[in-house]
Amino acid sequence: MKKILIVDDSMYNRSLLSALLRKKGFTVETAEDGAEGVEKFRTSMPDAVFLDYIMPKMNGVQALEQMKTLSPDVRSFMLTSISSEEDVRRAKAAGADGYILKPYEPAKVFDLLHRFGLME
Repeated sequence: MKKILIVDDSMYNRSLLSALLRKKGFTVETAEDGAEGVEKFRTSMPDAVFLDYIMPKMNGVQALEQMKTLSPDVRSFMLTSISSEEDVRRAKAAGADGYILKPYEPAKVFDLLHRFGLME
């Protein structure tokens, strides 16, 4: 069973994505900011991580950079409600495998997971 970490400061967004992924059989852990996300990543070493781009304490790019030093091959997907070319560039430079604009359709999430071998 694949483990996924969701890091988002919105409880609603964490709950929505968690429920979606659990229905597909994933084990899900959540964190409410980047700093907590890095700590949970360190202890659980998930197969993939979904990160909100803008969060308090530590944003998604900063958290992802730290996670990639712990596990360079982890699959990572940035979530955001605001998108610019610069944001996409920063996310990719930090190692994000995908970039999902909120609100997203479940098919987009599943497509990314399938494309990176995390889902059949």
